[in-house]
Amino acid sequence: MSISQLQKNNHLLLRAGFGPQLSQFEKIETWKDSEIRGVLFKNYPFQPLALKEEPIAVDYQNIKKMDSVTKKMAMQKNRKQIYQLNLSFLDQMVFSEDQLREKMAFFWHGHFATRTNNAAFNLQLLNTIRKKALGNFGDLLIAVSQSPAMLQFLNNQQNKKDHPNENFAREVMELFTLGRGNYSEKDVQEAARAFTGWSFLPDGTFFERPKLHDFGSKTFLGKTGNFNGNEVLEIIFSSKNYRKIHHY
Repeated sequence: MSISQLQKNNHLLLRAGFGPQLSQFEKIETWKDSEIRGVLFKNYPFQPLALKEEPIAVDYQNIKKMDSVTKKMAMQKNRKQIYQLNLSFLDQMVFSEDQLREKMAFFWHGHFATRTNNAAFNLQLLNTIRKKALGNFGDLLIAVSQSPAMLQFLNNQQNKKDHPNENFAREVMELFTLGRGNYSEKDVQEAARAFTGWSFLPDGTFFERPKLHDFGSKTFLGKTGNFNGNEVLEIIFSSKNYRKIHHY
């Protein structure tokens, strides 16, 4: 049984996006392969999402020191804005012409899962993922790793010289890149030392705190040096296990 052009086009739009849009139904049966590829791979201008209201100015690294009234107001507004952000992302998935970008952003959003009550941080991470969803995975990982949502969720603002927190370093290898069995506990400990000092300012800007960073020599995945966080990520990208997993 031969597959019709309509079936082929419909299947492609479901896999590369979220199915045909209303404006495409009249064309989908007659679209040739080159035409539908042109629709999916067109260089659409990136449209960042935005919050409808400015978030309450709060130092989220010191939120426990806030008075109860201010904290309650901030949390209520953030929950409302996160709900609105979810609807905005859903709206993009349904109505955006840039279907391939939104489908890949939806995929990477699940891969780089976080949880924070800060709407501005969630917005920043989502726009970062959407902007880089079709590009190099290494660039995406570095940008996500330096986002306040990820650093806060995996406790790297508590990762300090002489008192390393291993949560972020472990998840970078276990969930995001290598998977269990392709690194050792020693690698986790050494990577955590490299990520010491990675933090963010109250407005969400990535910030390295030199006084909290461990500048000592580290041995990670068989390499030794005075590595920082970016260098650890580059070592992961060049490692044999990473290349094997990602088939190159």
